[in-house]
Parts: sequence; C-alpha cells; structure tokens
Amino acid sequence: MTNNQSCSPTISIVTICRNSAATIRKTIESILDQKDAGDEYIIIDGASTDTTQDIIKSYGRKIDTYLSEPDKGIADAFNKGIALATGDIIGLINSDDTLETGALDKIRMFFEDHPDTDVLHGDILLLKDTHVIKLIKPPSRWWYPWRLVLFNHPATFVKRAIYRKYGLFDTSYSIAMDVEIFLRWSKYGLKIDYLPETLTHMQTEGVSGCHAVEGYRQVRDALLQHGFSIPFAHLQYWGKATLWAVLEVVSWLRRK
Repeated sequence: MTNNQSCSPTISIVTICRNSAATIRKTIESILDQKDAGDEYIIIDGASTDTTQDIIKSYGRKIDTYLSEPDKGIADAFNKGIALATGDIIGLINSDDTLETGALDKIRMFFEDHPDTDVLHGDILLLKDTHVIKLIKPPSRWWYPWRLVLFNHPATFVKRAIYRKYGLFDTSYSIAMDVEIFLRWSKYGLKIDYLPETLTHMQTEGVSGCHAVEGYRQVRDALLQHGFSIPFAHLQYWGKATLWAVLEVVSWLRRK
C-alpha cells in the first residue's frame, strides 16, 4: 500500500431497512461494487418479516456488520448504524437508494483535498423505477418554502468525529431528523461543503414523500428548536403545505 493510500480516509456506509426485499439487492450491489478494502458496509434491519434478511445473509462476509432487531424508527436505526461505524467518513444509503458509480472515490478524494471539511453533500438523481424524474440539487437558498429538506441527505457524507462531538439524530423526529441535524451543524458553524456531482440515486415514494405535511410540521418544529422566529417557522410550514396541496390538485387533474 502506498503512502497516499494509507492516508486516504476510510468510509463506512450504513443501510437501514425493513421489509425491503424488492430493492435491497440493488442497494447492496451498488455499494459493494465500489467499496475499498479499508471501507466497511453496515446493514441495520428492523426485524424484517419478508425475505430481506435472507438476501442480506446471502452476501456473507461481504457485509461487514449486520444487525436485525426492532427499532424505534428511522432516526433510531440511523443511530445504531453510526454507533457501529469505524470509518473516518459515514454515509447513509437507504434500502431503496443506490450509490452512483464512482461516488465513493469522488467522496474520498474530496475529503483528502479538503481536510477541513466536516460535512459533504452532493446531488441526487430521483427515479421512479428506472425512469429518471429529475436531478435534485440543493436549493440556492435553504429557506425556500418549496423545499422540504435543506440539503440532499441521502447524498451526504459526514466525518464520524462530528457525530461523536455534536450528537446523533434526534429520535423525536420521525421524518425531519435530517433537517434538525443540519440546523444543529449549521448552528455550531461546521464546515459544510457542496460537491456538484450526482452521488446517489433515490426512488420516489419515500417516507417524506408519503407523509409530506407531517414532514413540514416537523421542519417547523426544528426551526423553532434552533432559535428561528415563530413567524418565520410558521411561514415555512404554511408555504410548504400550501404548495404541496396545489401540486396534489394539479396531479389529480392530470389523472382525470
């Protein structure tokens, strides 16, 4: 191993899942195809009752850590995986998402070239099955009310030391735990960098998409928790909820 290789940051990828037999294999393959020797892959399964566990077990030791037990929700499952991770950098790739080919090399190189970076996020290719819906980039202004999230969490990679110093996901949030932790990082002045590259493919119909209004409410709560004004937080909520309602009506009319 060369000196450059020995100095390269290691990456831990955490996948959380439950009853994900239809999609988990694609997720696993996309990660194993580009995982380096020093990297690790952790799967946290929420006690699946379909064939998800059989699929995971079929990969044997290619999966470095596998845990299957009931959890208290998405944030709790994330935290279990992060607590088990040993890599310098941690990424969270859910069981209906896949890594873009070559993404780990791009991430590794960015952290090598920018050692002061604490959090790195990139772009997401949104898919419905195999059909490309759109490329999702972070909003130019995070407070735009038509964006549920402040950055693309499935395309975000964080130094493990940041989780140790500033805490894990807040389990009181069932949907907007990513918004809350981003606000926390921002409040503490962490160096959050954007890489204008597609890092992850994400399927539609996720939890936030199926429960959008509840997600907006939790965003409002996170804003209030981190010191934003009551009028601003409520403006965010009503702006997002109103736009969602309009888009739902438009979608319904198109189906008529």
